Order: sequence, then C-alpha cells, then structure tokens
Amino acid sequence: MSKNMLELDTKIADEGSFKTWSDCGDWCYHCSEEKNKLLFDDQTRTTTCTKCGHVETYDESNWNFLQAKRCVTTQYVPGKYLFSEFSKEVLFQKYLRELNHVDWSSGLVHDYVLAKMRDDKTVQVKLLETAKLVVEKMNYAIKPWKTLFEKMDAKDPEMFYQVPQILYEFAQRKLYKTTSKEDRNAIMRSYLTALTSLYCYSRWKGDRVTCWVVSEIIKLCDIESESIEFYTDLFSCDPLLEGFQEDLLVGKKHEINPKESYIQWQLNLADKFLQQSKALGAVQVAYDALTAKLGIHALWPPTKTLPFDANTVKKVCEIVNDPELFRYYDLATDLDVIDTVKACYYAKHFIIKVKEMLPNISPIEQEIAKQSAYIT
Repeated sequence: MSKNMLELDTKIADEGSFKTWSDCGDWCYHCSEEKNKLLFDDQTRTTTCTKCGHVETYDESNWNFLQAKRCVTTQYVPGKYLFSEFSKEVLFQKYLRELNHVDWSSGLVHDYVLAKMRDDKTVQVKLLETAKLVVEKMNYAIKPWKTLFEKMDAKDPEMFYQVPQILYEFAQRKLYKTTSKEDRNAIMRSYLTALTSLYCYSRWKGDRVTCWVVSEIIKLCDIESESIEFYTDLFSCDPLLEGFQEDLLVGKKHEINPKESYIQWQLNLADKFLQQSKALGAVQVAYDALTAKLGIHALWPPTKTLPFDANTVKKVCEIVNDPELFRYYDLATDLDVIDTVKACYYAKHFIIKVKEMLPNISPIEQEIAKQSAYIT
C-alpha cells in the first residue's frame, strides 16, 4: 500500500441524513451534493428547495408525471404494508365505503403474505380478525374466506409472488391513469430507477424482504425486454437473494454481512459482464468491489459512490500500490468500443488482480485508504 496521501474527489454525507429512503426526484439538483429534499405544492405546481430556496415551476403534464411517480413510491412502497396503520374497524369501513371488493381483498392478501414473510404475527392476527368481521357484518359465507387464509398459510413458495404482483398492479394502474400512452415508457423507466434506488437503500439497511419484492416487481414492469434483462442479471448475481424463498419456508434466519456480500455481488457481476463481453461494465463493478473493501465506496448513501474516471481510478491504484492495475483499466476502457476481444482480455486481468488483492487488504490498510481519500 502506498504511503502517499492522495486526495480523491468524493464527499461522504452523514449517514444519519438517510434514515429513511427518498428518491432522487425529491432532491434539489441546484445543491445536489447535499441531497436536500424539496417541498411540493400542488396548487402552484412548484417545488421549493428547503436549503437553497430554489423554486421550480412545472406545466400540468410534467407535474402530473412527477406526482404519479411520487405517489407510487410513497403509497405503494415495496416491503411496506398497505393497511398496517388502520384498526380492523377502520379497515371494515374502508371495505364498506372506499374500496371495491377486489382492491380491498388484494390489499389484505398483500399485507397478510408480507407479514408471513416478515414473521409478523401481530399483523397476521389483525387481518384474520378483520376478515372475520367482514364476513360477520356482510353475512358472507365463511368457506371462501377460510380457503383464502388456508392458501396463504400453506408452505407454498408461489404464494410469496402475490406480494410483488399485487403491488405492481396497483402501481401500474396509478401510473397509467395519470399519464398518456406516449409517456408510459418514460414513466416506467422512471419507476425502474426509483425501484433500483429503493433496492440499494434496503440492502444497506439489511432488509432482505424488500430487496426480493423490488427485484420481482422489476421483472413485471411493462417495458422493453432489454431493460428488464439488465435488471434481472443485476439482482440475480446478488448473494443476498440466494435461497430467499427456501429460507422463508423453513424459518431460517439469513445472516449476511452487507459490506462483504456487496463486494461478492460486484465480483459476481464482473464475471457475468465478462461472459457477456461487456468489458467496461466488468471493470467498473470489479473496481467497485475494490473500493468498497478499502472503505471509500458504498452502495448507499448515494453520496458515497466513488467516481469511475481515469483520474480517480489512477489514485485508487496508487493507494493499493499497483500501477499495472491501472494499465489494465486504461487498456480495457480504451479498447471497449474498438476491439471487444482485446478489451475483455484486459478486463479479465483487471478482475483477476482485484480478486487476488481483496483478501490481503487489512483493516489498517483500509484506514490508510480512507485518510488518503480525505473522507469526512
């Protein structure tokens, strides 16, 4: 490890600022380094930054687009209950006066199965009692409701898919209702971005259930197949999701080290991208694994993402005292659009070097790297 104290252009925000997830659409771009939240005013169709005071005005179409996405990322948040804040009496009133039978029943199924995934007996009991109240008050036959709960309680991995399916149907309906056909592709892309951000945040918080729900919702999104294929590849490489349903069925607690599993995830992705002849992507995720091990990069908060440019990569290679690593990066990225075969050759050697390096990076060296990066 080099003893040279080198400055890296990265600013690490206080993690306490991200106790709750927020989407980038809620942040002010005029002071984006701080990730300051915006205030939304429906009457004037404006956003106001709580820090710098910048006011942005939107036309009706753009405002509806913005609010549709904000609605589904606050009202239909993956991993969150739809009915949890309501008592069984209030839920009965919602059944009677606000929601149709299908939507209310879907919300009940979503929450009950999600509670089963989270081993939340309190919510399960409340929903069961609510269903009994509906049957009693409405003079319904009890058998169909009993059968429904028996299905949800069965040890069937297919039942877990009800959670992402129901949530996506609610979100899709809202998005399509408030946007034109011409805007649907754009709104779904925006929704995908928000879901990916939530996945990253949930992974940082160790919420495996939400990560699985998000990854399954993304597979359902109505958008061109190439985008879905990218995200499917992305999450299928994450060790966090390995054996998820099997673990739930047997009640196994999944202990995972967020940092070490993130590093392994990036290495898995590096191998996957290399197999797909994506040299640039392979090098970048291997670089992310290395900088995560050094403690100067993380999946979350979003302000803790290290740049992937020649200047920064060169400084990181100097921190680990390996100029050849930078040479492999330089050749792989330069040749990426010219000669894919050669680019992949150098990307492969970059990955091999990173893998050899990782086990030998000690906590002391990590601390030196942090100091070298001037992390605050």
